[in-house]
Amino acid sequence: MARVLLVQPHEDRTNEYNRRRINTPINLIVVGTAIEDKHEVKIYDRNLDIDDEKFVRFLKKYNPDIVGFTAMTSPMLFDLVHTGKIVKKISPEVIVIVGGIHAQIDPDSLLNEPYVDYIIQGEADETFLEFCDVFDKNPKKLGKLKNINHNPLRPFVDMEKLKAPNYELVDLKKYGHVFVMLSRGCPGNCTFCSSTRRWGKGGIPCVREYRVEEVLKMFRNLIEKNGIKVFSIADDNFVSYADKTKKICDYLKDKKVHFFSFARADYVNDQTLKMLRKAGCHTIQIGIESGSQRVLNFLNKRTTIQQNIEAIRCCKRNGITCDASFMLGVPSETVEELNETVRFIKKHKPASTNAKIFNPFPGTPIFDYCINKGLIKKESLPKTLEEWARWTGDVKLIKIEHNVSEIPSEYLFKVAQELLSYGFYKHKIKRLFYWLKAGEIKLIIKNMRNVFIHRGSLILPFRKRTN
Repeated sequence: MARVLLVQPHEDRTNEYNRRRINTPINLIVVGTAIEDKHEVKIYDRNLDIDDEKFVRFLKKYNPDIVGFTAMTSPMLFDLVHTGKIVKKISPEVIVIVGGIHAQIDPDSLLNEPYVDYIIQGEADETFLEFCDVFDKNPKKLGKLKNINHNPLRPFVDMEKLKAPNYELVDLKKYGHVFVMLSRGCPGNCTFCSSTRRWGKGGIPCVREYRVEEVLKMFRNLIEKNGIKVFSIADDNFVSYADKTKKICDYLKDKKVHFFSFARADYVNDQTLKMLRKAGCHTIQIGIESGSQRVLNFLNKRTTIQQNIEAIRCCKRNGITCDASFMLGVPSETVEELNETVRFIKKHKPASTNAKIFNPFPGTPIFDYCINKGLIKKESLPKTLEEWARWTGDVKLIKIEHNVSEIPSEYLFKVAQELLSYGFYKHKIKRLFYWLKAGEIKLIIKNMRNVFIHRGSLILPFRKRTN
């Protein structure tokens, strides 16, 4: 039996502003669940406590055989570098392995680090279990396994055979918010998203889900055993499979829970939203992206302006907050097309507007487009983890990192600033009344506090991130 420590690096150790909601490390919970029946596993979240001395004491006491990190192409890499060096300094014999999206985007930038022994590309459920099994028997064979380093990838796991994530691997009381993920993949194939590249089959979108029985077992553990009443469903499109969504909502509707979810505009309809509302869904984030049909087509969004308008109206009819997200300054976008987005927002008035300047994210087709068109110079691409950590921008800074559009940076920045607070306070007040009606006094206090503190950066990668 291997003794395994899974470490969640701090989101951004360079940011002194730490007033933020800490989310459960869903990726590590999933990996820990995959190995917990055969190996000893603990999760250490540096977002809860970044104190190095405490981490060192924990490391020495637990004395793991294997330390696994998750890595996103974000400022999180700063803490991965920092903590990885600590691990090898304290326990040189420990095997350090790194997974996550950055291991697929630029594996060599990880393998070139002296404290990294192996990386996992692709899904880690079966691979990491096999890695731990082989460690027990013959560690010399670790580098020959599929999905390890540059080795061939194994087929996707059959999620119908997987256990749903076991959230008791972490202390839920320490987290400001619980993320649950019930599926992998999205029916869309947008060029700014890495979903199809990560989860698709042969370039075709693919969605896989846990068995409904496993999902309900997970919710019973969270709600009935641990008292979790507020959470987010982090699936790219929670309503991909209507029959499974109905069974989940039928269970949730009597549990007095409140949750946030994501959906594509072309999946939003009255029947679905009525079902979600009864189950406790208070907000749906819909990626509307632009008020220009040409831009939507360029992004391969496969939605129309009219579908987006109807999705906003549908949310209003059914008492669900529409958190409409937009990207400003995508490649080839013009000033007039940006103005179309502004007019769309002000005319159709989604309950909440999440508009950010587009930043090309590695691992997506649109990033490759920017490279091929010379919008991003190949010689300027990061070569080290620290350089990649700076790619998406420091969350303290309000500036444009990469303007790949045809819009002058000064005007793009001005519009982004105008939209940043558009509808923010109205949405917050509406949310406070919702929590008051639901009797959630703690959430009222938390929301009032959030109104007066930092609301997040203007410059962040547009897509949500769940590790």
